[in-house]
Amino acid sequence: MVRRTSASHINGALAGAMACATALLPVAVIPLLIGLAVPAWADQAGQVGQPFFQGKEEGWFWYKDPKEPPVQLPPKSMLMPSLPSKPKQPEPLSVKWLRKQMPMLLDQAIDTPTRENVEAYLYAQRLAMDKSQRFAEMSQRVVYSDPFLDENNRVPIASFAKSSFLNGIDQAADASLKHLATVAGLWVFFDSRCEHCRVHAETIEAMRKKHGFVVKYISLDGMGLPNIPAWVPDQGQSRTLNVRMTPTTVLVAPPNHFLVVSQGLMAQTQLEERMLVAAESEDLLPQSLLAAVRRYDRGVLKAEDTRSADVSGEDPAAWVKLLKDRLKGRY
Repeated sequence: MVRRTSASHINGALAGAMACATALLPVAVIPLLIGLAVPAWADQAGQVGQPFFQGKEEGWFWYKDPKEPPVQLPPKSMLMPSLPSKPKQPEPLSVKWLRKQMPMLLDQAIDTPTRENVEAYLYAQRLAMDKSQRFAEMSQRVVYSDPFLDENNRVPIASFAKSSFLNGIDQAADASLKHLATVAGLWVFFDSRCEHCRVHAETIEAMRKKHGFVVKYISLDGMGLPNIPAWVPDQGQSRTLNVRMTPTTVLVAPPNHFLVVSQGLMAQTQLEERMLVAAESEDLLPQSLLAAVRRYDRGVLKAEDTRSADVSGEDPAAWVKLLKDRLKGRY
C-alpha cells in the first residue's frame, strides 16, 4: 500500500524548497520562479477536476485504495459442529438386548437386592433360557432332517454300531500296515546302556511278526542287547538323521524316504498309528486303504472346498448350498 501524505506536508516541503532556492539565487530571479511553479500545480489540480487542497484526503499521488471485499462467512451448518448420531438401540427382549442388559441387571440385583431388582434379573435369565430351549428344539429338527448335519451318519452313536465302526478301523489299519511292510522297512537305533531299548525291541519284534516288516537294529555304542538277534554298528546314519535319543524308530522306504516315527519308548498301537501318518504324508499307501483307516474323515469338508468359493458371505442361501454340494459324495 502507498503511504499517504497530507497537503500540509506537501506545503511544508514546498516552502522549505523555496527557502533554499531563494537563499542561493539572485533576488531578481525569485519572482520568476514563483510565477512558473504556481501555474504548473494549478494545471495538475485542474486535471483531476478539483483543487489540490480539496482532495487532500485522497493521499499522495491521489491513489485510492480499493474497497476490501466483504468476508464470506461459511453457512451456519458448517459453523455448528456435527453431533454424533445416536446408536440404534437393540430391540427390547431380543438376544442382543439380553446380552447388554443382563450384566447390568445382575450387578444391580447384587448391589441392591430388592425384590424388584432380583425379580428383573431372574426373569431376564428365564427369557434367555427359554430362547435357548426353542433354539435347541429347532436345531434338533433341522439335524434330523438333514443327513449332512447328522453326526450319527459320520460316526455311529449307538454302542453296538460304534464297536463295529472301531473294529473296521482296526482291520483297515492292519491291512495298511501289511501293505506298508511290502514297500518300507524299519531302522531301530539303540544303545546297550539304554534301559528302555530292550522293551522297545520286544514291541518291534511283535510288529515284525504281525505285519512282516524288515527290521535293521543299529547300535550307537557298538554293543548289542540280549533280546536283539542281529544288529549292525552305527556308520553315520544317526548323525544324518539327527538321532538324539534311544530308542529311535525310523520308517525307511527306498530310495529316499527316511521318516523318524518315534523317539523314546512307545506302545505298539501308538507306534503303528504314527507309522500310518508318516506313510500317508509320503503317499506310500493307496487311497482306498487310507479312506478305510481315516473313517473319522467321512463327511468332513476340506480346506480347498472353501478356499475358492465364489459366493457372497451376506447370502446364507448361497453359501449353504455351496457346502451341501461339497459334502455330496463324502459319505
